[in-house]
Formats: sequence, structure tokens, C-alpha cells
Amino acid sequence: MRVLTLFFCFILSLSAVAQPAADLLRRGRSYMENPWPNKRRPDSALFYYNQALALSEKQHDEPWINRSLLTIGELSVSNGDLAKGKAAYFRVIEYYRKQSNKKGEADTWLALGETISVNVNKENLPDRLQSLANARSLYHQTGNAIQETQAFQEIAETHLNQDKLDTAEKELFQVLDTYKQLGYKKLHYVYDLIAEVSKLKVDLHSELKYRIEAINSMESSGDSAEAAGYYSRLALVYADLDRYDLSQTWILKSMATLRQRRKYEDYYGDLSLLVYDLIKANRPREAIGYLQSAVREVPPANLAQWVDVNEMFGNCYAAMKSYARAEHYYMEMMKEYKVTNFNKDFYPSGSWMLTDFIHYYQVMATFYISLRQFAKAGPYVAKVLELPQGSVRPITLYKFYEMQFQVDSAAGNYISAIRNFELHKKLNDSLFNATQSKQIAELQIKYETDKKEQSIQLLEAQTRSQRAELQNVSLQRNITIGGVAMLLIIAILAYSGYRNKQRSNSELQVKQAEINQQNRSLQSLLQEKEWLLREVHHRVKNNLQIIISLLNAQSDFVDNPSAIHAIRESRERMQAIALIHQKLYQPDHGPRINMGSYIQDLVSYLESSFTSTRGIYFQLDIDEISLDVSQAVPLGLILNEAITNAVKYAFPGGRAGTVGITLRRQGARNILLKIADNGVGLPENFDLFANNSLGMQLIRLFAEQLEGELFFQGRDGVEISLLFRQEFAATVQHVVA
Repeated sequence: MRVLTLFFCFILSLSAVAQPAADLLRRGRSYMENPWPNKRRPDSALFYYNQALALSEKQHDEPWINRSLLTIGELSVSNGDLAKGKAAYFRVIEYYRKQSNKKGEADTWLALGETISVNVNKENLPDRLQSLANARSLYHQTGNAIQETQAFQEIAETHLNQDKLDTAEKELFQVLDTYKQLGYKKLHYVYDLIAEVSKLKVDLHSELKYRIEAINSMESSGDSAEAAGYYSRLALVYADLDRYDLSQTWILKSMATLRQRRKYEDYYGDLSLLVYDLIKANRPREAIGYLQSAVREVPPANLAQWVDVNEMFGNCYAAMKSYARAEHYYMEMMKEYKVTNFNKDFYPSGSWMLTDFIHYYQVMATFYISLRQFAKAGPYVAKVLELPQGSVRPITLYKFYEMQFQVDSAAGNYISAIRNFELHKKLNDSLFNATQSKQIAELQIKYETDKKEQSIQLLEAQTRSQRAELQNVSLQRNITIGGVAMLLIIAILAYSGYRNKQRSNSELQVKQAEINQQNRSLQSLLQEKEWLLREVHHRVKNNLQIIISLLNAQSDFVDNPSAIHAIRESRERMQAIALIHQKLYQPDHGPRINMGSYIQDLVSYLESSFTSTRGIYFQLDIDEISLDVSQAVPLGLILNEAITNAVKYAFPGGRAGTVGITLRRQGARNILLKIADNGVGLPENFDLFANNSLGMQLIRLFAEQLEGELFFQGRDGVEISLLFRQEFAATVQHVVA
């Protein structure tokens, strides 16, 4: 068999050489573009792509060499071989560089960035960001504003995929403003991404606003390629807002679009939402009728769709309280789902696999909890809560925490139940009302009552044991007179010991109650102290913001450029400090500053403050480091001065460039800060240590405050390095007995 296969491949290779490269690429693509739900065959496709490349190289046909390489690169990256894919793209990039073709190089970087998506591997997103940043820089250099903005849009989308929601949201609004200034009409793709940010922030009303904006833009531009997706996502928002009538309207519109275009990949997903809407509107029988009709008109094409069909029938019968029939369909659903579970033959992307996993486990957990069969529900809930952070939508996650609360309560695991209810509360604070507060209080009382009952049972057991001992003693009274006397003495001693033990237990209980009360008082004082500290930081931040606003107002009445410059620099320094106090007063924030989050915010602020930052790109390489405020403030001011100097002086004449910011651990206690640019560098014989500008004086002053070693390097740009020792402030520890 192996010989026949090799012979067949040899014959194919001989015949392929004689065919044009275009035909070979077309044949390869046919294995990747099989009509859904047929399986794709990447190995067969790659065979023809390689044949096309070999033929093009033999004929020295550069355009077809590049097309073949791009096709091979795209397939390799999609199959998870990033190294091989990048190698193919880099060959094309090198070709365009030799031709001084910046537009071709930019297009290739953009193609690589678009190919590396979150659905392939989330760990590859830094490569995606770098490719998109390179494309954006080159488009800027060639004056291609639309494509420069498109690259920026994809950078924002990548930040969204990295769960950097605030960064992504800010960038997307910048993209939106730029598109409007350029007169670009297809704004629906940006609105859709902004809606995704709102969804992850659990801001349903903002999500609704931008879903509607996306549809309006789509319809006005005539670009309806993604219409069904926009309709279904709007329907889902209305369902989350309990507007099932409007949800039904939009999901029917999505299904009609899919039927018209004969694209049925998402048809049964839409049908599931329609059935859900009808059930929530107390119309389960109508839902069954709709379901039966839909199955006849668009028969399920694969096992994954049969999973959906069984789920929908189960949901309908559960709503009709026909629980035995519902459980039958749910069991069929899970049996078939185990075949499709995380199977690439049934899913185009990993995110879809994860979404379905969460969904079907939620269906089973919800069903068994509705029947108060908490032991059966428990495993389904636990599996979802074990998923990595960020895998589950917050609006779904709060439901799972509530279900885990119910499972733990039924099992008597009150501590775990309280913790999960608190997590549920944090995710859905707007729904946290007096009734739910009473639930927690009652649960805590029940837990404490159970503990007291256990203590009482233990004391009663000890009492019964001691009474039994007394009875055994009394049974020996007739043995001898001396024995009786001895037994009486023993009984008296035992009884006395018992009474003493009771007295000791009572004293211990009183002392324990006093200790508990002291601990509660200490806990209250600590909480009050933490609240006061947050309030102090809040007020410091507000006062700094007032001063910043006053400086902004003052600059409007000053004509002297030097004075305006001084006011601006003072404002930036105050903002660097204000950002630290802003983070310290935020809820659930400890007494230390997460420097990764802080530096990201500081860079974003400075980037938006200077008009000259257009074309300057910032690269951050930050370890997970948290600093005490006494070190975070001087470090923030050093960053502010160094970044500001780089923006103002490193890239004259509007030239593009990069500013890199690194904060890494060096051993157990040392930290290295590095700010480097690839700008024009410093003039010869320029002595930074002899420079007496205010900015350099501040950098040296704050470096001394951190007791760090400061280094400068001025070749091929400027690099400022600071090595300092991390301080760990003493913390107050308390033990609750």
C-alpha cells in the first residue's frame, strides 16, 4: 500500500510540473474550500501548493513565487506551524524590501497579522501585534491612510482578544473617528468590535447601542456580507435584556438571510435562540411546532446539528414539565456531543468549541438544578468553573457561580457557598438586592448553627461517657467494704473532675467568645483603615486632577511658548502621580501598584497628549511586578520624563519610530527599567550627566531616591537603564481564631 501511495505521488508530481502554477494553486484551494460540512484536506492542499512553488522557482517567475509562498504561509499558520508560515511570509517581505516596495511589504505584514488569529493560538498574539504594527508603520510612510487605519483596527481587535478591554475600546474609538474624517463608510466592523467590548464589560445597554449602529452602517453602505451575524448578535442582546419579542424578530431575520444564501453553518444556532425566545415567552408548544418544521425544511447536515436538535426538544419538554422526555433528549444530546466535543472536524475554530462546551454543560446543570437534583448538577457546574480565567462570558459566569452556590448549599458546604455567592454578586452587582443579601445572612447563620450543634453533640458525648464511667463505678459497690469506699472516692474524684472539666469548658467558651469578638473588632478596624486609605488616595487623585484642569485653563491665557511648555510638562508629571493614586483607590486593589497596568495607562495617556506621536509606536515588555507607592511614584516620574524626551527629540520631522519600555526582574530582588528608542540618537560628545535640563535633573533625582544605578547609551537611538532594588513594605498580619 505504501509503495502504491509513493508511486501515485510521483505520477502526480510529474504531471504537476507541466501545469501552470495558477492551476496547481487552484487545485490545492479546492481541498480547503469544500462546501460545508465536508472535511477539509490540508495535506493534499499543501502538496499542490509546494508543486506550484517549485514550478514557479524553476521558471524564475517572481510574482507566482510570491503567490505560492503566501498560500503556503497562510495554510501553515492555520495548521499551527507558525515557524514554517512566518518563514514563507518573510521570503516575500525580503523580496519587497529589495525592490524598495513599501506597499507590497506592508500588504505582506498585514496578511501575516490577519492569518495569525486568536482562533489559531492565543499565545501567538504578540507575533500578530508586531506584524500589524509593522504594516501600520509602512502604510503611514506611504501615505495610505485607509489601510493604516485598518491595520490599527486589527491591533485594537487583538488587544480585545487579549482581554485588554480599556485599551481596545480607546483604540477602536480612535479608529472610528479617523474613518469618519477620511469619509470611509464601512463603519459596521468597528461598531461590532466596540459592541464586543461592551459585552465583555457586561454593559448590555452600550452593547445594544453599538449592535444597532453596526446594522445601520451595514445597511447604509450596502455591505451585507455579515448581515446574518449582525442580526443574530443583536437578537442575543435583546434576549439577555429579557426582550424576547424583539429577539425573536431579529433572529428570524438572521435565519431568513441564511436560508436565502444557502449558508447553514449557523442556522441551528439561530434556531436554538428562537426556541429559547418562545419558551421564555411561555410558548413551548409553538416552539416544538417551529422546530419540527425547521428540521423538515433544513435537515441537520451533521452530528453537531443533531446535538442542537436534541437540546431544543429537551428545552421544550422541560418547559412543558414533561421531565422524563426532556431528560431523554438531553441524554441523547450529551451522547452525541461527546463525539463532536473539541473535534476540529465539526468546528472551524477553537473558540466555537469552547462556546459549545460551556453552553451544553450549562443546559444540563440548569435542568438538574430546576429539578433540585443538585448532586447531578454539580459535575457540570464544576467543569465550567475549572476553565481558565477569561474563557467564560461574565454574564454566563455569574450564572454558574449562582448554580455552584446552590449546589454547595444543598451539600452543606457553606463556606464554599458563601464564596461563590460573593463572586456571583461581584459579576452582577446591579441585581444584588435585599433578598439576596438575606440569603447570604441566612446561610451564614445556618453554617454557624451547624457548627454549634456539632460542639453541643461533642459535649453531650463526653457527658454520656463520663456518666457511663460513674455507672460502672457504682456497679462495684458490693464487692468489699474497702472496695466500696475506694469506689466512692473514685466516683467523687471523677464527678469532681467532670465538674471541673465543665467549668473549664465554660471558661474556654467565654474566652473563645472574647477572642472572636476581638478578632471581629480588629477585622472591622482593618476594613475601616483600608477604606480610609482608599479615600485618601481618591482625594489626592481628585486634587491633582483639579490642579491639572487649572493648568489646562491657564495655558489658554498664556502666549509665551516657554510658559506653555512648562505648564504642559508640569501637567504630565502630575498625571503620572494621579494615575498611581487612581489605581490605589479602586475597589479590590491592594496597597501595591501593578506596574504592567500602570505603564500601559501612562503610555496611553502620553500617546494621546502629543500630536507628534503619530507614527511612533510603543512596545512594552513588562514582568508581573507590583511596587509599593514609595517606589511606584518616582519610577512613574522617570518613565514620564524619559518617554516625553523620546517623543519630543528622538524623531524630528515627523519620522516614524519605536519606543521600547522594559521592566524585568533581575534575580530575587533587583528590577531593571529600560526606555529605548530607535531615533536620531545623541550628538557626539553629549554628556547626559552634565546636562542640567529639568527633565534630566528629575531623572537623576528619582534614580537616587530609588537608590538605583543609572546608565545612558546614545548610539542608534537613546537608551536609559535603571537598576534598583525592590522594597517590601511591612504588612500587618492577623489571625482569626
